[in-house]
Amino acid sequence: MGTDNKPRWRRNHWVLDYRDQNGRRRWETTKYSRPEDYEKAVKLLARREEEINKGEYQARHEHKKFEELVEAYRSAHINVNIRETTKKDYEGRINNHLLPYFKGWKIRTITSLGVEQFRADTLGGTGRCSKKVGRRQVNKVLILLGAMFRYAIKHRWATFNPVDRDVKLKEEGRKDGVIDENILKPDEIQLLLSKFESKEERWRLMAKTALLTGLREGELFGLRWIDFDWVSKQAHVRQQYVDGRFSEPETKKGRRSVDVPVDLLSELKRWKLRCPIGEHDLVFPNGAGNPENHGNLLRRGFYPALRRAELRQIRFHDLRHTFASLLIENGEHPKYISEKLGHSSIKITMDVYGHLMNPTNSQAAEKLSRLALGKTKKEVVGSKMVANSKMNTRSVSRTSQPLDFKMPRGGIEPSTQGFSESHESDPETSSMIDQEVTEVKKPDNCG
Repeated sequence: MGTDNKPRWRRNHWVLDYRDQNGRRRWETTKYSRPEDYEKAVKLLARREEEINKGEYQARHEHKKFEELVEAYRSAHINVNIRETTKKDYEGRINNHLLPYFKGWKIRTITSLGVEQFRADTLGGTGRCSKKVGRRQVNKVLILLGAMFRYAIKHRWATFNPVDRDVKLKEEGRKDGVIDENILKPDEIQLLLSKFESKEERWRLMAKTALLTGLREGELFGLRWIDFDWVSKQAHVRQQYVDGRFSEPETKKGRRSVDVPVDLLSELKRWKLRCPIGEHDLVFPNGAGNPENHGNLLRRGFYPALRRAELRQIRFHDLRHTFASLLIENGEHPKYISEKLGHSSIKITMDVYGHLMNPTNSQAAEKLSRLALGKTKKEVVGSKMVANSKMNTRSVSRTSQPLDFKMPRGGIEPSTQGFSESHESDPETSSMIDQEVTEVKKPDNCG
């Protein structure tokens, strides 16, 4: 606490006199150099006493510089808790963006306004920033900066976090249109797989496996024969090969089991007999049995097949997007899709692929009506069938051209005067047609 709780006028400046949380007496010469600034000095003294009471006070010469925070955060967190594959991204954000801008700054002098200016300069490639950076990358840098300040607050090097939620940029579109354009249609899938040459069998099988299981490229590179359960028709994702090293999936949901179609399993069994043998037991190794190379896959396998098929050039990762779109088209539950893709949450799945899902569901509306209004399924279905029957009768009665209707063996030859006349002329045929119409018009949710 302060000694007398009053600023003193010394050498043309207001000076604060107080004791810190450790009982050490402190003299602080303020920037206020006019007698009329007394009230400002009083407010500053009150702020210092508040910091002391909270245990957050730190003398000015003890304030940490930003590069000191970087080194502490790097050794205590990045080198300990971050995977090797992610560590490279962290170091890139620090060395390319944060250190060039904030080096030499004391972390207690970095304000929210300073962070906003950093954001603007980084986005526009102005100030200390040499080149423009995309919005998504800027947000990743801001997330890292916010984490570093939380570490500083934990060790009482800073009193607040200048990186708040509002500072993040709105990412204008996840480029859903680009994802949609790069999704292959069924006929394009068949065409692509047919354009791999015979010597490119491992690359064709990699592409087909990506299309039918949704595995990422690194997960395909790390897939081993021991990871297959041939009885349950599943492949277990236990490792990946990224940036020249094997590692476990980055999230718990990434360590998963994916369903494998029977025809793909059959092809893989045949491929196993010809697969190069290596120490890692890989399903898709290179010719020497070692892990496959990303550039080799694209330049010698994937891109040439796209060109021969005369398809647009897409990323290998877009085969994973195609897999997700096929599941959506097949009506699979979003939870199942999320689990098979290995997303850490279903929110990610919905953010990326939600726009592909059908926004209408008439069956759900009918079910809701029955539940809310107490109608039985028979009442709803019956009224719908009556309406359909009337509609079909009106449309059929207007038919002037004979239908190519094949009578059952032993039946009467249909009249050329139209469907309605032939229907009435033969009771047996009439009964059969009524039965077929009833079956066709019967809703999926009946019986």
